[in-house]
Amino acid sequence: MSGPDHKDPTSFNFPEGALLRPGQTDNLGRALISLMREVCVLNDRQMVLEKILADKGVDVTDAIDNYQPDEAMQSKLDERTGAIIKTIIGDLTGAE
Repeated sequence: MSGPDHKDPTSFNFPEGALLRPGQTDNLGRALISLMREVCVLNDRQMVLEKILADKGVDVTDAIDNYQPDEAMQSKLDERTGAIIKTIIGDLTGAE
């Protein structure tokens, strides 16, 4: 989906400027732990959802792989992606 408010998820891949200052190793560790926690929670939820649906006779694997979000859903996806990235960057930089 594209539009004036749509952010390309890959635009977050290479933030400009220095991310870490000397002595921010602990921040890097916190950011990595936050990222691991988020990935694990999302993985668990996805697996549980797919299992519940499969138990009810609904195979969603292909539907998920081929899903194209409408503008409203893309907006929600972009918002959540931005929040996750803000948390990780905040942990890296020590920002609250």
